[in-house]
Amino acid sequence: MVAFMQTVGSLKETLQKILIQGEFDEYENDKQMHCNARLAEMVDHLSKDLQSRVKFSQSFLVEEMQVSEEASGIRLPDFLPHSVFLSLLKRKVNSVSDLPICFVNKVWAYLEIVCARVLIDRCGNCPQLLPSMRKATQYVMEKMKAKFVERVDEMIEMEQISDYTCDPDYITSYNKLMDNRVQFLMSVCGSTETIDMEGYGINIEHLIDVPANLRGQAFDLKMRMTAYWKIVLKRMVDCFALQLRFIMQKLVNKEMEVEMVNGVMVHGGGIEKMLHEPPSVAKKRERIQSSISLLQESKEIIEKVMDVIVVTSD
Repeated sequence: MVAFMQTVGSLKETLQKILIQGEFDEYENDKQMHCNARLAEMVDHLSKDLQSRVKFSQSFLVEEMQVSEEASGIRLPDFLPHSVFLSLLKRKVNSVSDLPICFVNKVWAYLEIVCARVLIDRCGNCPQLLPSMRKATQYVMEKMKAKFVERVDEMIEMEQISDYTCDPDYITSYNKLMDNRVQFLMSVCGSTETIDMEGYGINIEHLIDVPANLRGQAFDLKMRMTAYWKIVLKRMVDCFALQLRFIMQKLVNKEMEVEMVNGVMVHGGGIEKMLHEPPSVAKKRERIQSSISLLQESKEIIEKVMDVIVVTSD
């Protein structure tokens, strides 16, 4: 039991250092095992992928006009129901929903490699223990990944069904975007084919024959969504990163140790069986023990001979 718990404790301590505390003294020359840096790179990559979806497309305002027309009804003009914004928001969230799932799969594939490496390093002296501990590790990794995926799915679903932020940057960004309204309307009325907005050259030729009220509604809706979408994407990245840290804390500090003890004690055949020496090691131990016995006998014989020589000399 002492040997088993020492192995589990050593495994847990190593994972705490490289996954939680960000230390990598033992694996200083192996950058793959510099876990905090590698995970930070994955989070940054996710952020860049999400932010790349903010760009204005060449079909400027087309989607917004379609949503507005489908929401039209017997009501005062220029009043769009809240459902229009939510419908557009749901479309945009769906358009990036694949990226968080890819992020989870990429992160977890990396964590599985790290855990397998540490497991082999810590169980090298107990090969019979390795299969049961590897099985326990795989089980708990799959369980924690499922929880992570569930949390990510919930986050995506929350963003789809509701819109809210207390971030003051939303109003600031919206007002800045709306400063382009006059230029936009003048360009359309002047039959200009393209305008510059947010650093992008946007084609507006297809908007010249669109009714002014529909065009104005679509522009306002686009600017509101653009300002809010930036908040949503930053919130997603922050939330996914925090969830990852939380899941790793639970994995290393509790779940893995519990599952290993349960896997070995209950399903692995007991401590004695797991720590029993393999036949090759047992034979090697017998040969060494036999050599030790022969050396001890030789030592005794030499000592007796030396005693005789000393007596004869006297």
